[in-house]
Amino acid sequence: MTDEPTEREQHADHVPYAAAVAELDRILAALERDDLDVDAVAGQVRRAADLIAICRARIDAASYEVQRVVADLDEEG
Repeated sequence: MTDEPTEREQHADHVPYAAAVAELDRILAALERDDLDVDAVAGQVRRAADLIAICRARIDAASYEVQRVVADLDEEG
């Protein structure tokens, strides 16, 4: 196993959090419509899963950074 980033991880670096959430909203709206394109469902769900992973990674990174900053402040105080 390598330490090389996966294609999903590489792409995640290029998708802003707000854009990922907006795209998730569009996918959800499409899935909830009465005229659902059954042929596109699997691809939309796969893309939604990718976007959720991107958002989780961003939230985890932000949480880690906040904890690090707070810890640095505690050490200074």
